[in-house]
Amino acid sequence: MEKSKRFSSEYTMLSIIEYLSLYSKQTPVSKYHIMTKIISIKQQRPDRIAMILNKLEENGYINSINTSNTKFYTITEKGFDAYVKWINEFLVFVRNMNNENIA
Repeated sequence: MEKSKRFSSEYTMLSIIEYLSLYSKQTPVSKYHIMTKIISIKQQRPDRIAMILNKLEENGYINSINTSNTKFYTITEKGFDAYVKWINEFLVFVRNMNNENIA
C-alpha cells in the first residue's frame, strides 16, 4: 500500500496563495474548492487547510467572506504582492542555476 504524500505547511501555504492569486480575483473561492482544485494539496487534512487559511487571513494575505452556507476567500493586494515576489525570486534562482557551470 502506497502512503499518501503530505507536503509541508509552507508548501501548502504557497500553493493556496498561488491558486488564490490566479483565480480569486474574479470569483471568491471556498475551502472545499481550494481542497479539491489544488491537486498537490488534496492529501492535506481539512483542519490543516483551515488553520493555514486562518493564518493567511490573520496576516492580511487573504480576506474571507462569510455567507449563511460557507466561507469564501479572496487574495489581498498584500497576498498578491507576496506571490509575485516569490515567483520573481524563484525565477532568478532558476536562471542563476541554469547559468552556472557545473563541473
